[in-house]
Amino acid sequence: MIPKPTQISGARFLAERQYALLADAPRVGKTGASIIAADLTLDENILVVTTASGRPVWKRAFPQWSALGRSVEILGHAEPKAQVVIAGWPSIASKDSLGRLLARRWNRIILDESHYAKNVEAKRTQAVYGDLLRGAWRGLTSRADGVWCLTGTPIPNAPNDLYPMMRALCPERLAASGDWPDVTSYAAFMKRYCKVKPKKIGRGAYARYIDVVIGGRNLEELRARLDGFMLRRTQEDVGISAPVYELMPLEVKARVRAEIEASADHRKILEVAEAGTTKDLEMHLGSLRRLTGEIKAKAVVDAIREEFECGLDKIVLMAWHTDVIHLLRDGLAAYGVVGIDGSTPAKARGAIEQQFLNDPDTRVFVGQIQAAGEAIDLSSAAELVFVEPSFTPKDMAQAALRVTNHGQDRQVRVRVAALEGSIDEALQAILMRKWSAIREVLYP
Repeated sequence: MIPKPTQISGARFLAERQYALLADAPRVGKTGASIIAADLTLDENILVVTTASGRPVWKRAFPQWSALGRSVEILGHAEPKAQVVIAGWPSIASKDSLGRLLARRWNRIILDESHYAKNVEAKRTQAVYGDLLRGAWRGLTSRADGVWCLTGTPIPNAPNDLYPMMRALCPERLAASGDWPDVTSYAAFMKRYCKVKPKKIGRGAYARYIDVVIGGRNLEELRARLDGFMLRRTQEDVGISAPVYELMPLEVKARVRAEIEASADHRKILEVAEAGTTKDLEMHLGSLRRLTGEIKAKAVVDAIREEFECGLDKIVLMAWHTDVIHLLRDGLAAYGVVGIDGSTPAKARGAIEQQFLNDPDTRVFVGQIQAAGEAIDLSSAAELVFVEPSFTPKDMAQAALRVTNHGQDRQVRVRVAALEGSIDEALQAILMRKWSAIREVLYP
């Protein structure tokens, strides 16, 4: 593989640092850059922690990008013997797998999609960084000479997502400096960089309040603390055209729309959508979300059939519910359908990706947003439709960029399906605005 200039500069950035965050946007080339960097530093024993879809990608990538001919294996049930071991985020939370990985000293740990370790209380975060709040034990990174984090979305939800990585890998950046206060403790970090509001949990005598992050503060200062530790380039920076985002209105009979929305509290749904409280939004939507998805799936199938007749070559469809995914696959089966959802074995994902990329008769990819939204290349298509949304902006932003790439020579269009004239259309407009926005911490 011939590296792009930004991959070479990204590799040099990593190679010059023991600990670093490469936060280039998806499809910019973080995988190749980190492997080139590992060659530059002559790392022999490398642990890569990645997603289920990412495991076959990394196994294929090392021979493509490295000149050192290291042996590569995906972590299984046996003791890992290869120079490069690729493990999944769920597996490192397993005591058995974690024990085998901790028994070995690593020259380099590469945390792909490192935002998976954003919650200080999560098992996978503690497996990687240790128990940061109580200091009871140290995680995998304590067994490495150096650690590189890779993610296109370092802040999926709020500034506190950065804390575990900074506390474990660059704690000196949390110390007091000039006008900056010491934010080494999680409580101090939250107080300095997060806007929170109390939320009531439970009822009656069992009620309690927890702090919910609703935004950020002092973000310019936080960005300055990351200067030199983080490198981020956008797709536009490396010559990849940004997608065009549009709503895709779908006509539905007024009677059907009225039936499915009869019990919905429109005002409350839009209110919680604006507030960004995912669990509240799911609660207020209830079965409406699934029913709306099924109606949209049938309408999208009809629309895509027509587009194929008018010359469309390939398309990617993203959805949330299993029933919706099945409706899409069945409705478009005549056009050659493949896809990835939560039930797709990790070993099969690479072959599915390659089939969609290279087989002209495989014209439709149907993915579950979370399972197929990261670490795969679907750029043989220039059209993507979200039949259903995720309520997490990061999921939408990541999935939307699966159809962009250095080799993509067409203008990419990303559409969000919405039932015209319904609460669904207003909801999709809010969600689309949220996940299309650029986060203030990442871009001045």
